[in-house]
Amino acid sequence: MSRWPTRCWARLLLRLLRDCRAYPRTNGTLQAAGEWYNTETIAFTGEHAMIHFDPDTYQALYAGQSVQLLPKEFALLRYLYEHAERSFSRDELLDAVWPLEAPGDRTVDDHIYRVRKKLAQWSHLLRVDTIRGQGYKLTRTDARLRENPLLQDEHFASDVNRMFAKYHGMGMGAAMRLLSANRDVLGLPGDPFYDAYVRFVSGDFSWLLETNGIDRWQQAVYAAFIHASLQFDSAASLRCFERLIAKGDELTPTWLTDLKLNAVFLYLEAGMTERARSRLEEIRPEIEKMDSPSFSALFLLKEMFLALEEGRPAAAAAKLEECGDLLARHPIRREKGAYLVANGLYLYRQGNPAQGRQTVDEGIETTRQTQFVPHLLVNLKLVLLHLGKYAPDDDALRKYRGQWNSLAEQYQFDELLVKTNRVLAALL
Repeated sequence: MSRWPTRCWARLLLRLLRDCRAYPRTNGTLQAAGEWYNTETIAFTGEHAMIHFDPDTYQALYAGQSVQLLPKEFALLRYLYEHAERSFSRDELLDAVWPLEAPGDRTVDDHIYRVRKKLAQWSHLLRVDTIRGQGYKLTRTDARLRENPLLQDEHFASDVNRMFAKYHGMGMGAAMRLLSANRDVLGLPGDPFYDAYVRFVSGDFSWLLETNGIDRWQQAVYAAFIHASLQFDSAASLRCFERLIAKGDELTPTWLTDLKLNAVFLYLEAGMTERARSRLEEIRPEIEKMDSPSFSALFLLKEMFLALEEGRPAAAAAKLEECGDLLARHPIRREKGAYLVANGLYLYRQGNPAQGRQTVDEGIETTRQTQFVPHLLVNLKLVLLHLGKYAPDDDALRKYRGQWNSLAEQYQFDELLVKTNRVLAALL
């Protein structure tokens, strides 16, 4: 078990809140580095302790403490935790955790025993009960966080949202994940948008696709983004995007604009340049009205790629320069990564493979450091598409295919695609 003293968390929180108090807020809507977010949807949660699961290290994390698990112990605990208060038979747990294996009769019992032993110091947070004649059930213990006076402080809740929104707007995924993983020890109130969005940032896609805890249309949007990020069939993803866009009345304006903006790449992948241009012109007034450096940067990059597809390299260079100037004024790391990747691909297509390779490498590494998993997937996919089609570079292509395949194994792309199709089919 490792521990960071509570007093250190307290000092960090006080400093962050102090730095964020001056962040602009207007008419119940928060503008954080250009990201618009409605702060009136705050929902106070925290009845149960929130355990964070790190799939990279197979650790369970809570309040600065970590429990190291073996891969199947990790999968078993996570499955029980995400389905807390529900009883599972041994066969059901075998199907969930060992779906393609033929383990022995004692497999579940032995893993439960080891998980219980490792979680002994968290007995005040949760327990794994044996249900006679049925199997096992995980019970989360009431942490009585509702007694925390901070959860009744509306100003504190607003400050916390400012903090999350600022990190969101600046593309600092690691900071968002750190705060989310330690909500309980810091006494932070829950928030329906960021509770789900941090899962998205972290690559916890299965939770987003399986949970009943978010709005079904919000879940469908996440499913569409995940589907488009994991595979190369642009036509299949476009069908999902266009059907969701047609349901515009069910979506918030920001979700709808985000869908339309991201559809542009899919149109370009499918060779539908006129459709891409039409969509960009359609949302141009919305992007300008939002006054968001993040959305503006992404819009400029879409215009750059459109210009390249239309054989207008000078126009593409101008859009890149405009985007670079914008990011110099608003240093958003997430968008800086996308900009560098786009610039590198532009250099490739202008006959400068050495500089292009170096710039793409820098862009992928910048994106990786932000810990925004979906954006890393999107940028890697973009690189693979362009290197395979426009700028043959066998060494770079081999390297990035290797990275893509590693992520496909880590996040289980095949299983996720089945789940995205299930979510989207149910609504569309």
